[in-house]
Amino acid sequence: TAVLERAFGADRTACLGGPAHAREMVESGAGLVCASHSEQLAIRVSELFQRAGLVCEVSNDPVGVELAGVAKNAAAVAVGATQSQGLNAAGMAAADIFLEVLSLAELWGGSPRTFVGRSGTGDLVATALAPTSRNRSAGELLAAGTPAAEIPARLGQAVEALETVRTLARAIERSGLDAPVTSALARLIDGELPLDDWIALVPAKQPP
Repeated sequence: TAVLERAFGADRTACLGGPAHAREMVESGAGLVCASHSEQLAIRVSELFQRAGLVCEVSNDPVGVELAGVAKNAAAVAVGATQSQGLNAAGMAAADIFLEVLSLAELWGGSPRTFVGRSGTGDLVATALAPTSRNRSAGELLAAGTPAAEIPARLGQAVEALETVRTLARAIERSGLDAPVTSALARLIDGELPLDDWIALVPAKQPP
């Protein structure tokens, strides 16, 4: 949205987040969040979805909504890659990534409240629990030794986090922040970090 705002202006730029798996959204609804620095635009988009029978909140935090969406995909991969060690380890991995991305969001003007709302933890729960979650399934395949390059073909779909995690890790590090878990996940995806080292990192990492 920051790039689009520079090109088209804030009054023409908005983004959507929230738990909205496509099939379920059509059949039983979703919890969308429309974020824009233009309150008028956010309300117009929200009303459009509400007329279609969907819940759609309004937010003035597009940066937070976007980064929360990227964080939940990364966290879902981490859950899949870690859950063989137990739900506690999977929960720790997801929480650590959320904390690291939240630090970046705050630095860029995002709100912590966004990360605990529907576009943050709400979307994470939906993504981590969904039987057809591409990102969590990708993490499970990584843990089973499948190279990242082969995973989209195995799943029959694109997996956003396989591309965005390394970008996210670089963005956090370039901003002068610590990203040990996100960076380790990027190295796991790239085949540069052995699975045993990833498994050992998660319970040993103490967040600051």
